[in-house]
Amino acid sequence: MLAPILRYRGLIYAITLREIKSRYIGSTLGPLWLILPPIFMVFIYTVIFSQIMRARMPGVEHQYAYSVYLCAGLVTWNLMLELVQRSKGLFLEHANLIKKSSFPKFILFLPVLAVALLNSCILLVMVLGFMILSGFPVTSGILMIFPVLAVTALLGIVTGALLATLNVFFRDVGQLTDIVFQGLFWATPIVYPLGILSEPIQAILSWNPLFPLVRMAQNAMLGEPAGVGLLVYPIAISVVTLILAVFLYRRSYADLLDQI
Repeated sequence: MLAPILRYRGLIYAITLREIKSRYIGSTLGPLWLILPPIFMVFIYTVIFSQIMRARMPGVEHQYAYSVYLCAGLVTWNLMLELVQRSKGLFLEHANLIKKSSFPKFILFLPVLAVALLNSCILLVMVLGFMILSGFPVTSGILMIFPVLAVTALLGIVTGALLATLNVFFRDVGQLTDIVFQGLFWATPIVYPLGILSEPIQAILSWNPLFPLVRMAQNAMLGEPAGVGLLVYPIAISVVTLILAVFLYRRSYADLLDQI
């Protein structure tokens, strides 16, 4: 895969730059819109939950512990959601380019991945800045957030690739994905502590591949043990999804070009 990436690096760069510029082109504040939403999100969650609602994390005394818990889950969730949302319609969005040019189609997913990782890094920096300013203890365990984001990116991009092919033939896939992810959000312990759920419910939710990723991210940010073994299940799901995505794409490639 490295050779095509190097060969078409100009195309990758152009699409990535267009993706970033499209976020703020024509606006007065320009590139500031890349950092203003993460700042606003962190501010809202810290003020609303920590100061107004007085939400607290069981077993953690710091007044902003719940805000850190919430933001850690959202950093992981937002990366997954952005990758899936931007990837699912990629073949339809670039239909003219696909028909007129010959290039490996997986190239189209790299700009999506690059922009999503950029947004996640900006949000992560905002959260870390808040933790430091609020006096929340930052331990070396926080480095575990990076393998979590790496596996999340893998899971998100292969899921998006599978949906991108399906969406060409079944246009309801895009709307169905939105509904599924609304349910998936509440099936992931992002806004609620895991301890409030019974063990049978926790066992059921653990089948959600985002469940261990979010838990590991939260543990890393809160300074609690975050076992690498939690990554095994989402990696396995990613590999299976990748195989399905490649198989479906190759089997339907000729029809895919006609449908777009």
